[in-house]
Amino acid sequence: MAFQLSSRVGAQGADPTQSLSTALENFQNALSKEQKRGFEESTTRPDMASVIEFVAEIDARNSSTTRRCVAPRLCTFLEATQQFTGVVDSFVSSNPTIAALVWGGIKTAILLANNVATYFDKVTSMIMRIGKSSPTYQQFGLLYPGCIGLQYALCDFYAIIINLCVKIIEVSRRTAFQQTISSMISPFESEFKLFLDLLGEATNKINLEVSLASKQADQEAKKLLEYESRENSTFRPLALDFYKTSLKQQAKANQSRMDMKKRETAKLKTSIRNNLSPINHTSPWRQTMKQRVPTTAEWLQKETVFDKWKDDPQTAILWCLGTIGMGKTVLMSYVVAQLQLHAARKSNEIVSYYFCRVDNEASLSARNILGCITRQILDTQIEQSKYETLLSLQETTRDLSTPEVTQFLLSHLENDESKKYYIILDGLDECDGSQVQAVAKAIVELCSSHIGFKILCAGRPGLEKRFNSSTPQYRIMVNEKKVRSDMDHYITKSLDQCLEEELLTLGDSAIITEIHDTLREKADGMFLWASFCIEELCAQNCDHDILEALKHLPHSLAELYDRKLQRVREGKAAGQAMKVLQYCGIVKRPLKIMEYREALSLSLEQKSFDRGKVPNNMDRIINGCCGLTFADEEEDTIHYVHRSVKERLFITNGQHIAQFDMASIDRHFGFLSMTYLDFSNFKRQLTKVKRGSSTPIKPIQIGTSILPTYSSSRVTSQMARRLLSHRGQLQHFSTREVERTAQELIGDKNSSQLEPGFQFLNYARTYWLSHLTDFTPDTNSNMWRLFCRCIEGDDVPECRPWESEETQNRRNDIPEAIQWLFFHGHYALLSYYSRHQSHVLSEKMKDKILRSADIRNRYRYTEVLVRLSNTSNTLNHGLSYAALDGCIRSIALLLQAGAEIDAQVNGRTVLQAAAGRGRLEVVQALLAKQADVNASPAEQNGQTALQAAAGGGRLEVVQVLLAAHAYVNASPAKHNGKTALQAAAAGGHVEVVKTLLAAKADVKAPAAENGGQTALQAAAGGGHFEAVQTLLAAGADINAPAGFDNQTALQAAAGGGHLKVVQALLAANADVNALPARRSGQTALQAAAGGGHLEVVKTLLAGKADVNAPPTNYKGQTALQAAAGGGHLKVVKTLLAEKADVDAPAAKSSGQTALKAAMAGGHAEVVQVLRAAKTYGKTLTR
Repeated sequence: MAFQLSSRVGAQGADPTQSLSTALENFQNALSKEQKRGFEESTTRPDMASVIEFVAEIDARNSSTTRRCVAPRLCTFLEATQQFTGVVDSFVSSNPTIAALVWGGIKTAILLANNVATYFDKVTSMIMRIGKSSPTYQQFGLLYPGCIGLQYALCDFYAIIINLCVKIIEVSRRTAFQQTISSMISPFESEFKLFLDLLGEATNKINLEVSLASKQADQEAKKLLEYESRENSTFRPLALDFYKTSLKQQAKANQSRMDMKKRETAKLKTSIRNNLSPINHTSPWRQTMKQRVPTTAEWLQKETVFDKWKDDPQTAILWCLGTIGMGKTVLMSYVVAQLQLHAARKSNEIVSYYFCRVDNEASLSARNILGCITRQILDTQIEQSKYETLLSLQETTRDLSTPEVTQFLLSHLENDESKKYYIILDGLDECDGSQVQAVAKAIVELCSSHIGFKILCAGRPGLEKRFNSSTPQYRIMVNEKKVRSDMDHYITKSLDQCLEEELLTLGDSAIITEIHDTLREKADGMFLWASFCIEELCAQNCDHDILEALKHLPHSLAELYDRKLQRVREGKAAGQAMKVLQYCGIVKRPLKIMEYREALSLSLEQKSFDRGKVPNNMDRIINGCCGLTFADEEEDTIHYVHRSVKERLFITNGQHIAQFDMASIDRHFGFLSMTYLDFSNFKRQLTKVKRGSSTPIKPIQIGTSILPTYSSSRVTSQMARRLLSHRGQLQHFSTREVERTAQELIGDKNSSQLEPGFQFLNYARTYWLSHLTDFTPDTNSNMWRLFCRCIEGDDVPECRPWESEETQNRRNDIPEAIQWLFFHGHYALLSYYSRHQSHVLSEKMKDKILRSADIRNRYRYTEVLVRLSNTSNTLNHGLSYAALDGCIRSIALLLQAGAEIDAQVNGRTVLQAAAGRGRLEVVQALLAKQADVNASPAEQNGQTALQAAAGGGRLEVVQVLLAAHAYVNASPAKHNGKTALQAAAAGGHVEVVKTLLAAKADVKAPAAENGGQTALQAAAGGGHFEAVQTLLAAGADINAPAGFDNQTALQAAAGGGHLKVVQALLAANADVNALPARRSGQTALQAAAGGGHLEVVKTLLAGKADVNAPPTNYKGQTALQAAAGGGHLKVVKTLLAEKADVDAPAAKSSGQTALKAAMAGGHAEVVQVLRAAKTYGKTLTR
């Protein structure tokens, strides 16, 4: 059977762009001459830079209006349009300009609508809604080439868009009077309803075509495999005729193979990007941009410090610091927009950014922050990579840890000094301290490894102290003086907008001046405070109340929040509004309005979903939150209006702390999620599909036969009125039959506005377990039983996250649930397995759990595990881990359970481990339990407790151990060992050194056999000047030999370039020409020369160092050979001036002459100098 392609094509030569071409022709006919000129100027084929530039143009045109920035509303739609125009020209070759015409038409319509202020706001809102459902390249990009049906559907969609643009232009031409009359006769929604309905149908058609094309692609991939299998078969015909007849099939197979590879390439790119970070970083930026009032937030980029940071030729960090509510986030959003605009047409500038969101737990993770930045910086590289490279990248990016993400980024940066990488970070101080520290560490590493970074961080004062970097740092304080002009604009335009929209109504217009001046005077630079106060004034009913409220404005955000909370409690929607305020602070991701509707209807005693309890009017509930929350118009999600709201409600809200106890609300929400998953009315639907069935059940389909779909309140009212008018006809029908016919009564045109039921299912199924991390059986026995049923999954299916999460590094030897437990640190899940399936918790599992536990969970985990039967090995390891963590309660529990206090784990007793980590209280507790203070160290890298404490500079621990009679001169381990004094000296811990010397430590104790150092050698090698002085004063042997593989004190100091130490040792009569170690040793001069330490070299030469001392036999080098190999030109010249032998022979084993060493290192200037010296030397000998 020949390979066949089942191409879904229409008539030969059909043009899928016909409808679009017709719409464009109608569009041009609808334009005036002047408008046509504007259209012609806009007809350029767009790229992503075009979108950025057009959005910036819209905002610039609105800079003098009272509107907030609405241009970000357009971004999603414009990006989708740009993606479509990038492929439409490939549909047909007869009209190569169609992409430019589509883009020009849309731009023209938007710009014309922009001329009518009230109209433009409605237009942008409509375009934003269209953008949410517009087809994206990710959906259709690799399917359209072989699918005429999809090409037709896409062109039809944009033909409707162009026709809608004609309508937009038509309405924009109306006079103000005509606008008013038409809005009364035919509201905006009605005028555009036909187009929106057509777009809904077109979107459905595109989705259908995408689905069909995707299935066709899968079928073709399957056929291709079958075809290749037959082609590779040993039974295939060998006759020449076979190859002739199969030529056409081979060509088709090659095309299918190419298409399949393109699809796989796209999937790889998506996989790599998601591996780096799944966070949508653009959404919070757009949300913030929409809050900006035109002409505000522009001052920062006019600051001298900003220019210095931006123009600094080196990597630099700029800190933008200010207290809560001073507009830092809006400031950063505008900086991002301007940097993107500036870099839009530049290939050597990349802008990346990240806005932390307190209501999205995943966004506060250092791993996701750094991964998202990496994803943005490397996005172009990923997009341009070939298939084989992408395969490698996909494997490399799987399950990267936080440090590994940083290394991945550094390893893929272009080695181009002209390249600039902007990183803008906002709200880092909202993250947990450990996450901030991880980000700080990564940023410091980036700055120290590459010169092209420009880091801009916004946060509260003190954040900058977390970043201990030597990189140039600039600072701008956001204070009242800096934002005074912005505040004036903000208050003026906010009040003007409130008056225009009749949110603020005045009897006496003159009082607006008093309102403005009072707000400006008392705002003290806090935009958030001013915004809330304006809301408070708008809530008043008369001028008297407004003026009274003006006299008693809150003095702080805390007072303002308390007032609003009191109003929430007194409101008509108090119960539901309070739940929204509570739930908004503990959800793992922002919930959509429809998800909140269902969540608010839940109670623990429910057995099935009750539609009658679902709130009918979410607007009333959101308004009942008195401005503390808002609904994002683009994503339909509910958020706190500012991150400080959560802080006030859950952290500093002392008087209402019981109502906002985060742990109890978090747990209660988990209970509600479990209850929801256990509802009988859709659980039956889930269980109908057995495991292994080929029929998938999607959340959007679940329960639709049982629960009527939801709708907006307007549509619901319309349905109710229709049903009321047909009540006579319906009285003999059952409720189910009425529900089934209700859609027909309301009419097909409204069907697209209805929302499917069970909106909360996806969230509940994904996150229920995350809300119950700290749940214990004692908290609620009924809920614990339900918890167990959910874990077991037989009665409550499809709710175990480890069965759905894609984890690339899953291990077959560890149950999936236990792996999930490790990753998420889930105490309740551990409790379940210890009680009900303890056989799963092998000794290996227990050890891993105890090893990976953090300090917050250690005691609880230990408490659970010691109840089980455990080997002494497990208990001993647990004891060591607890000691390292400093968890005394766990130590007591483990000792009581039978752990051996002096057992060695990983070459250390528990006392040695605790002493090295500086756990003073643990050390004291262990000594009280009779731990052996002088237990012998392991032979390889081992340390006694005193040696470990001394090496770590733990002075108090050292004092406690000495008081407990620790041997101050205990012998070091044979390999790389140190006495306590040697260990303290190596770390430069002067006070510890003095304490040990006072306790009779042997200052002349010999070095360990392998890899050891005397105390003085160790201190000198580390450059610890004070320690060196202290040891010399105590009589240390300044010329203790280097031995087999060590260094004398002077050699060690010289190799490290520690000039002050070298000078001190020479002044104390150190032997400047002491013999080097037999293995790879160096004299002091050779060591300094090899390190390029010019001043040390000069000091040693002045001290009569032998410039031509021979190298050691194995890998040895003369001073000149060492300097030449390192490319240290100035040192080479200095040595030659001192008569260094340029022709000195190389070491017998692995050696090189000076010239060969320089050539091997590619040091051209050094080679020239050495050759000149050879020539000069020959001239002298003639």
